[in-house]
Amino acid sequence: MITSIEKNTGKIKPRYEGRRVTREEYLDLPEDGFQYDMIEGVLHMSPSAYFEHGFAAASFFGILKSWVIGKGAGYITIETDIFLPDGGDVLRPDISFILEKNKHIIIGHIHGTPDLVCEVLPDSTKERDIGAKAARYLTNGVKEYWILNPADKSIHVWFNRASVWDKKTAAVLHSELLPGLQISTNDIYGGLPE
Repeated sequence: MITSIEKNTGKIKPRYEGRRVTREEYLDLPEDGFQYDMIEGVLHMSPSAYFEHGFAAASFFGILKSWVIGKGAGYITIETDIFLPDGGDVLRPDISFILEKNKHIIIGHIHGTPDLVCEVLPDSTKERDIGAKAARYLTNGVKEYWILNPADKSIHVWFNRASVWDKKTAAVLHSELLPGLQISTNDIYGGLPE
């Protein structure tokens, strides 16, 4: 429920931006209509997606879902809180994938490390997504980190190599986690209005 409305302007404001919280406090916060990432215990609002962001995320989700269907390979979700195993921050990537063998970490939210995450980079959170969030994914054992950048219509995949990201960028990229899955820039951005 949205309850933070400025009386004079009628603008809706995020109630928790910049607030320092524990995981337990995070879970107890009443909804304010906004989505947040917790980085080093501080809540940072994630802005609403613009069209290109939503288009790219939907394209990636559709490709991944098509690959997974019939294989029983795992589970895909959109914008679901991840409670990483080190007890630190709560993150909410655009897309998370959990292998079938790791489904025990799905308990309402994701309580553990997804095998694959995908973030679509808006300018407002780009530094956080490829900086602090990427570091958290790496140290907690995310195997593949897919990054979509609608601004330059690029795709990137970062592979976790013993706690170091091996970064790949190309017009066509292949998953190591999901053999046979390949994604191209045309798959993600083809059909976007010019």
